[in-house]
Amino acid sequence: MYPSVNLIRYSTFSGNRVQQEGFKVSTYLSLTVFGVFVLDDEGKVTTKHLFYPDADVAATSLMAVNDEVTTDLLEAVAKSVLGADVVVEDPMFARALSQVKDLKIRVEAGAAPRWFRDGQDEYLIKEGIVPSTDDIATFRRDVSIRLAKSKVSAASEEKDLLVKNAIDAVDEVDKSINVLIMRLREWYSLHHPSLTRLIEDQEQYASILNNCTGKTKTTKECLESVGVPPGVAEQIMSALTGDIGAEFAESDLSVIGGLAKTVDDLYLMRTDLEEYITSMMSTIAPNLSALAGPLIGARLISLAGSLKGLAQKPSSTVQVFGAEKALFRSIKTGSDPPKHGIIYRVAEVHTAPYWQRGKIARSLAGKLSIASRVDAYSDKNMGEKLREEFLTRVEEIKRQNPEAPPPKPRPKPAPKKQYGRGSGHPDRRRGGGRQR
Repeated sequence: MYPSVNLIRYSTFSGNRVQQEGFKVSTYLSLTVFGVFVLDDEGKVTTKHLFYPDADVAATSLMAVNDEVTTDLLEAVAKSVLGADVVVEDPMFARALSQVKDLKIRVEAGAAPRWFRDGQDEYLIKEGIVPSTDDIATFRRDVSIRLAKSKVSAASEEKDLLVKNAIDAVDEVDKSINVLIMRLREWYSLHHPSLTRLIEDQEQYASILNNCTGKTKTTKECLESVGVPPGVAEQIMSALTGDIGAEFAESDLSVIGGLAKTVDDLYLMRTDLEEYITSMMSTIAPNLSALAGPLIGARLISLAGSLKGLAQKPSSTVQVFGAEKALFRSIKTGSDPPKHGIIYRVAEVHTAPYWQRGKIARSLAGKLSIASRVDAYSDKNMGEKLREEFLTRVEEIKRQNPEAPPPKPRPKPAPKKQYGRGSGHPDRRRGGGRQR
């Protein structure tokens, strides 16, 4: 008789101690397009929870696992294996199932799920779950299309994409305004040239033409009603008597007034877009807005493609966003790289002396990188703290660099080689024959 001993058997596919007849047995869950299959140590199916033939149920369940949430079907699967040593391969599947109480689950790669996946098609046909291999391929295709549509819809609902499109619309409105206002100035200066000379503000000029089109309608009361200062209105009225512009017919002034109204409406649209962006940025990126302002923060999101895309960028990339042409030119020609891109519009950068801007832009880019990551991956509100730290760093830079550095000596250009008669010019061909 052999003495009784406590034998421990090791699973050949997991490396963990299991128990059978006194040993603990691992239960494996395999998530596939066709359903969730409960496997034993040998990869044999003990229980199955099918999605097939409903492609919508399959897509919904797989999206839920991707979002790490549970559904009624997944909860039923989890409750069916309560008390067992549950093993899954997918961490997201484990996090979705872990929402069920008292379920002990671990993530581990094993041979049993792998064996099942390799023979899954054969198993589905053998058990009569799916009629043929063509039906298997068709079902997989249908589920894949539904998953793709769901992910595209989910991506389209991201609020940062709304901000990206809104700030891009602002830039396009600005381009339209610039083109139209220059056309309007050149056109109306034929009739009233002194107004074009005295009013430099583009928005005010469009507002005047929208409400006071024509020299006969240009009165002091009309000018002051659109916000022209009294002193400037007096100058316009004084210059009006000696104005040398041509007389326009009413039909001509009507067309010019219509164009001015269009430009005025574009300015109003731009204001509405800015208010919308400010409201959206306070919700999706409050820290970024507090640090750089909502419009610059929105432009950074637009340049990066999304808020998460911006969060994944290093601060050195954030620093030169918007100056890609200058950056690539410096790489190509060997000239100095740009010190800042779109963040030059931040007041602390563009008001600083030129020799301090690079250090200030670098400090700001670092804080913006932190702020974007906080906005993308947490709900913390630390924008004011980051701004205070940035302003402290700005004062430190100004204190350490009060004066401009001496100019760098320019490298002397290499002397040009002089090629004389018989000096071996590289283009000189030997031989006396004429080259044809």
